[in-house]
Amino acid sequence: MRRRGLRIAVAPSFLLLLIGFFPPISHTQATIDPALPPTPLERGAHLSLFPEYQVVNDTNEPVPQLTVRQKFEIAYRKTFSPALPIDSLAFAGFSQATNTGPAFGQESGAFGKRVGYYATNFATKTFFAFGIVPAAFHQDPRYFRRGSGSVGSRIGWILRSQAFAFSDRGAAMPNYGKLAGYAASTALSNAYMPASSVSLGNNLKGYGIKFGFSITVDTVYEFDPTRLLRKRKWPR
Repeated sequence: MRRRGLRIAVAPSFLLLLIGFFPPISHTQATIDPALPPTPLERGAHLSLFPEYQVVNDTNEPVPQLTVRQKFEIAYRKTFSPALPIDSLAFAGFSQATNTGPAFGQESGAFGKRVGYYATNFATKTFFAFGIVPAAFHQDPRYFRRGSGSVGSRIGWILRSQAFAFSDRGAAMPNYGKLAGYAASTALSNAYMPASSVSLGNNLKGYGIKFGFSITVDTVYEFDPTRLLRKRKWPR
């Protein structure tokens, strides 16, 4: 059972790595124009929870490249948004109820430890994936919506975007922010999880879970239920 769980956790990561070796079906050049002056990050949120600072909604309209400061601003705003405490409480609640995840036990105070663990995990993941690594590799950490096409092609774009990204000048490049950033965050989590939970299998599982969560959030960005509601013609 344990080996089966490990295979399930590792499979998504290898799939994403394989996807990254193939050229994208489209969008080989992002509409990033380095000649445009930097503009303030646009504020927005999906379902009032997911910050939209790192989303480019109209990929037909040229956008300026992000400054290093703006990359860290995205990481900061994502971290200190309503989503982080809600996500942390939800993950901690599930972990406490099922006694899964890091071995904090079921005694008094275990739930608080779990909340702290997941909050720290989400925060480090965000700063590595959207701030530190993109700044070091001159990568644009934003999600560029496909916005049109068949459902299958858009889901394919979501999956491809986990391993494939754009440079600050709009050229294709591996998504180091997620591939390396999630790995760094997972490695760092060994420092604040119970020693009995530190293992290669748990690290690979945590790495895969980060991608699963990223795919879920990017799916919300891509299909944007709030945009569908705004477009619908409601009877008067």
